[in-house]
Amino acid sequence: MKFIVRNSKNRAPRLGLLKNIEGKTDVEIETPVVLLHTQGGHIPHVTHEVFKLVSKEPQILQIPLVSMHNFQETMQYYNGTISEFIGSKDSLTCLTLQDPSNLTKQGHHVKEKIPIWTKKGKVLYDSEMYMNIVESFKPDMYYLLSDGDTNKSSAPKRISKRKSDVLKKTFVMAPIAGGYCLKSRERCIEAVLANESDVGGFLIDGLHNNGPEVEFLPFVEVKDVVEHVIKKLPPEKLCSVQGCWNPVSVLKLVQLGVDMFDTSYCRILTERSAAMTFPIDSIEETDNFEINLRQPKYVDDFTPIMYSCQCLACSKYSRGYIHHLLTVQELLAPVLIMIHNIHHYLRFFKKIRECIRNNSLSDFENKISEQYKNHQEKVLSAKNQDEPRRFF
Repeated sequence: MKFIVRNSKNRAPRLGLLKNIEGKTDVEIETPVVLLHTQGGHIPHVTHEVFKLVSKEPQILQIPLVSMHNFQETMQYYNGTISEFIGSKDSLTCLTLQDPSNLTKQGHHVKEKIPIWTKKGKVLYDSEMYMNIVESFKPDMYYLLSDGDTNKSSAPKRISKRKSDVLKKTFVMAPIAGGYCLKSRERCIEAVLANESDVGGFLIDGLHNNGPEVEFLPFVEVKDVVEHVIKKLPPEKLCSVQGCWNPVSVLKLVQLGVDMFDTSYCRILTERSAAMTFPIDSIEETDNFEINLRQPKYVDDFTPIMYSCQCLACSKYSRGYIHHLLTVQELLAPVLIMIHNIHHYLRFFKKIRECIRNNSLSDFENKISEQYKNHQEKVLSAKNQDEPRRFF
């Protein structure tokens, strides 16, 4: 697999192309791109067969090792690839260590080993064990092992403990760790660039501890770190971040030069019964950034989640019906919400690429930012009204 920057005149925002994919030479994927977040090899609430109704375009599946650890022994005896094993042989795969939609526990480290928390408890991975897994999974892309368990409060000494190996057969993403210490980041970059020819791209790791809280992480806290790291990296290489970033943060990260994200944000919205409704095209008019279909006001609402949306959920089902499914705890409810959220998020990234081509990304960002700000103010106002009055 090879990454090519298409608008070389601009360092950021930029368009790119993933091509020359082994075994799929006819497939080309434009960037900025979003990986389809999976758990146990499947998109949460959505099977591979159902997803074909959402999109027929080639996609990259994000495979967190933490959710696939229990299959490691099986994969050692399985001759196929991880995409074949999970029943999605036509999809590309990207192996990561942690699940960006779940909080990563801090600490619990052993020298030169990284912990992951599986259903069977803590499992320690060293570089040899991890690379054996990569070789048995045979993904199209993978992130090197790194100590990305850091956030703004992490100490530089704690951050500097990292180790990565290189596997040349697939597209390798090297993690840039160091938390919020710029000197630690620079030391990491210097070490990684010593083997630059073996690396296809970089993961800016250690900005957070994953989980739903990333949605509300103030972008101002990560801006300087991301900007500093990207300026130090070779511009011809792919740049990635993980996490449940909200759409406004995604746009700001794209403006800095980030090329690859994931759909863990879709998952956390679906878990709280929320559907994305922010406008993407100019013809779409909506006052809501997102709607929570559990709210009683949708009980008699027979309109779709979004009139302009062509996804399966909006084409065949109403807000009121999905509200009913949520009320009676039918499993179809999160399936329909997830279908809409992924469809909307894929449209969002398609719009991002279009705006970069038209030099209108800043206008699009301002529009989304304003609506997100209004949404946050509505949420805060509703929360204050729901709080019980105190009498002294």
